[in-house]
Amino acid sequence: MDSELEKLVDALESSVGDSLRGVFYGDFRHREYSIAYASESATDDYSADQIGEIVDDVVFEKLHSGRKDDLHEPLGDYTASVEVFEEGVNVILLGYDDVPTIFVGMDGDVANLTPALEAVRDVLE
Repeated sequence: MDSELEKLVDALESSVGDSLRGVFYGDFRHREYSIAYASESATDDYSADQIGEIVDDVVFEKLHSGRKDDLHEPLGDYTASVEVFEEGVNVILLGYDDVPTIFVGMDGDVANLTPALEAVRDVLE
């Protein structure tokens, strides 16, 4: 999986450039995650407590994914969540089986959302 994550970071850097803030992956439920890529702003703008709360939020997203699968059964598995803020866009790729959960943080330019999702699809599918 590490080589796929390197490919993902490269693809995201190519598609969204300096808008990429960070790529984090792992088992967020057990607070076991790693940094595949992080810009200075990704690490400097948040305190350790805030990072812990963000990890908890990713865990909540994963925990309710089964409910979303059931609610939207004709659409297939719930695989990702997109969060849009004034100054940032987060994409949470919900891990299944041997694939870890992946958190991608970008700046607030929503035009980067489609290229980022396409990079994810091209690398991970």
